[in-house]
Amino acid sequence: MDRRERFVRFVRVLEELYPKIPKDKAPVKLMKEVKSTSPFHALITTMLSPRVRDEITHRVAGELLRRAPTPEALCEMPLREVEEILKPLGFYRQKAKNVKEAACRIVKEYGGRVPDNLEELLRFRGVGRKVANIVLYNAFGKPAVAVDTHVFRIIKERWKVLPEAKRPEDVERFVMEVLPKDMWGKVNVYMVAFGQAVCKPKNPSCEVCPLRDECPYAKRIARRSHGV
Repeated sequence: MDRRERFVRFVRVLEELYPKIPKDKAPVKLMKEVKSTSPFHALITTMLSPRVRDEITHRVAGELLRRAPTPEALCEMPLREVEEILKPLGFYRQKAKNVKEAACRIVKEYGGRVPDNLEELLRFRGVGRKVANIVLYNAFGKPAVAVDTHVFRIIKERWKVLPEAKRPEDVERFVMEVLPKDMWGKVNVYMVAFGQAVCKPKNPSCEVCPLRDECPYAKRIARRSHGV
């Protein structure tokens, strides 16, 4: 079995595992609920998420969007008020500027609608490929591969499927080449939940992982525990 076949098999296993992972073990499931409500909510929530735990982003984004549920409302909200709401987040001042600017641009340049293509989304300050692709998949149902730290770490370091990857774009291209389009967006959904609940950055729960007998990392840990 070559690495492409192995990767497809691993993703299919995660597809079966995903519904069994509880929300308290995988806060990304809470985030998905918000991101699928509307393109605007998806964009703002995802813009707030970098370098923040999902459970905190979910709470803070929920409060912001409760007070400013539309681009018009967020554009009109004073920057200091936005900053006050976003204080629990890292880099909250910059994120406050970015989301307020995004809301105003959506109102003034896009008629109140979030653009539904990668090129336009990348023109917003604070939006990179990961954020844009998450919005495209969750809010618009478009095929897109979002490579965050969990996806990159697991594919490159844990599964050793693409050990030569240098950047998230390398993993993005690989996934697009190997998987059918209808699976592209699901990779992030499944792998982030898996990375939060099982294949954690520190102290992963290899003993309960359904891939432990095939995963290079789990095999190495097992050998160490047996003094091999």
